[in-house]
Amino acid sequence: MKQLILNPVENLPALVVSNKYKHLHGLYVSDKTKTDEVVKESIIGFSGREKENLEIKNIYNEWKEVLNVEFFSMRLLSGLHAHTTLFMGLGDIGDTVMILPVEAGGHFSTNKILTRLGYNVIEAIPDFLNYSVDFEQTYKLIKNKKPSFIFIDRSEGIYYEDFSQLINTANADCGTMFDASQYLTNIIANDFKSPFDMGFDLMMSTLHKNFPGPQKAMVCSKSHNKYWDKAIYAVNNYVSNIHVEQIYMAGDIISKQAFLKKYSRQMLANSIILEKELFKLGIPVILKDTKRIPTHHIWINFDDKDKAFDFYKKMERCGLLVNYRKLPYNLGYGIRMGTSAASIQGINESNINELASIINTIYITKEIGKKEINNTQDFLTSLNPLS
Repeated sequence: MKQLILNPVENLPALVVSNKYKHLHGLYVSDKTKTDEVVKESIIGFSGREKENLEIKNIYNEWKEVLNVEFFSMRLLSGLHAHTTLFMGLGDIGDTVMILPVEAGGHFSTNKILTRLGYNVIEAIPDFLNYSVDFEQTYKLIKNKKPSFIFIDRSEGIYYEDFSQLINTANADCGTMFDASQYLTNIIANDFKSPFDMGFDLMMSTLHKNFPGPQKAMVCSKSHNKYWDKAIYAVNNYVSNIHVEQIYMAGDIISKQAFLKKYSRQMLANSIILEKELFKLGIPVILKDTKRIPTHHIWINFDDKDKAFDFYKKMERCGLLVNYRKLPYNLGYGIRMGTSAASIQGINESNINELASIINTIYITKEIGKKEINNTQDFLTSLNPLS
């Protein structure tokens, strides 16, 4: 059965490169160029890796140029691995860190990770009415609790928020990091404001959610600061094998700037159109405010968790994959959708109305049968991947 990935946190590499770098699998390659003198003074050295070391340096330089940053590393393996590794270096046991609560779209594991590492965790104040952070109340909390670090780790949200006001008014001694996992392609394409232009010290991101890349994570800094020193110390000391084949894949994809700009705009356009079409058909989506910056996320808000789960299973039977989850901002259980992978798979302005109609048919049909499955499969067969 063909499947369309309609959740926002899975993606497909934009290029078919799965076997291109197979020969690199398992090799211990450094992301630093090492002279004989450096190797001689090291604890351990691996011979025959000079070519790969240099290529990784070139890939890093290309990412630096695209992101307009001076410091960059892709040693990290994935999102929560990055959270754990970075915060093993960014602070000390007993330090206070502010994060987003799950109710405001923060990742449900971040609090657990930081608490286990010995941090005192406080959470930003949600604005439940506007599906955002209440900057005024959150700043009061910062002023009172004086966190040593602020980590904006949103994994869920229908708007892209500008945190400039909060970051620029926070304590000057407070470090800041932005997790761009849900927005990386849009930041690269300049469709979203860079976190560095908001005043953040560090930016981290996965490469397999919003960005159409391999299972990997990165961290970077626009300029030198003490938080970069702490972060890169942790990265260099707490990560062993850097999984070089994935770095090469990421290098292939970042070089396709014209494609990524097209993909970013297609992803965002698809989200807006699909949401509006579903709303017109009577599906209870949370309709975004057009005056704000929309993400590729779409929320469907059910008044009953059983109805939400039933819709989730009916979509799955037809090959349309979404997330059943408890939505933030006290919305209750519902459906999270997204257009990241679906845009790679071929959803665009020419066929998105048909997709909305198929989803509506599934929504109103009590029992999914061969007719609904076959109609959906015929539609998925007709899709041509984004190129």
